[in-house]
Amino acid sequence: MTNFKDIGQPIVIASHPRSGTHLTIDLLRKQFLECQSWKQLCEPLDRLYFALESFNYSPDSLPEKTALSILTRAQRPIIKTHAYPGFKHLRKHKSEWCTWLEQEADTFYIIRDGRDVLCSLHLYMQSWDASTRVPLSTFMRQKKNGYSTVKWWSNHVKSWLKEPKVNILRFEDIVHTPEQMLEKISHGLNLKPLYIEPLLPERLKGLWHSRWMRVTSRNSESTAILGCYRNQKVDKWRDVFTESDRVFFHQEAGDLL
Repeated sequence: MTNFKDIGQPIVIASHPRSGTHLTIDLLRKQFLECQSWKQLCEPLDRLYFALESFNYSPDSLPEKTALSILTRAQRPIIKTHAYPGFKHLRKHKSEWCTWLEQEADTFYIIRDGRDVLCSLHLYMQSWDASTRVPLSTFMRQKKNGYSTVKWWSNHVKSWLKEPKVNILRFEDIVHTPEQMLEKISHGLNLKPLYIEPLLPERLKGLWHSRWMRVTSRNSESTAILGCYRNQKVDKWRDVFTESDRVFFHQEAGDLL
């Protein structure tokens, strides 16, 4: 039986991949004392929060003992997930974790313009999935289990919007009006922000910077997972979406952006 008694009330940061997950995690870590964690030198940056998908039921799955240790490093530990509501992928093997999160966690869901998500996701996935090394127009139409990439994004967002107890944050609002968003988050968590300037966390300058912080830092300001493949940069959807792409996006996502 898993013992959560030494762990503070968790904060779940949920999102579709490439939606501003780490920006939100790092904002909380920077601006709320209770969320500040630490890691050992040379530990990966994801030891500054707990990634729920680390329980992946493979030989390299994170041991539960390690997960619990990570969660004790902050008064209000942060848990990242790209799962659907209810954490169905964990229910069979980690039912106690699901119950604990549903009963105890303050949960935030991060939404980003789906067209920007697609551009970022396209570059990120090319680094490890050869099937995505295709034009963006092809990528957004690729199907998995009968759904296009756009539809997967849309379904994920809509499933979380239906959850009555989930706090919704927009990536664009965090970027452009961070002070107002801190006030909103503060209200949701009943915690007082530190208002450290600049309000937003420092961005990593590249893979070398990420690796350097892993080796030398106990509390890197950024935990971002950078998307890179052959020195490409993330496309801007307004520059690369064809008229056909725009029509297809709205057919799949409806009025959701």
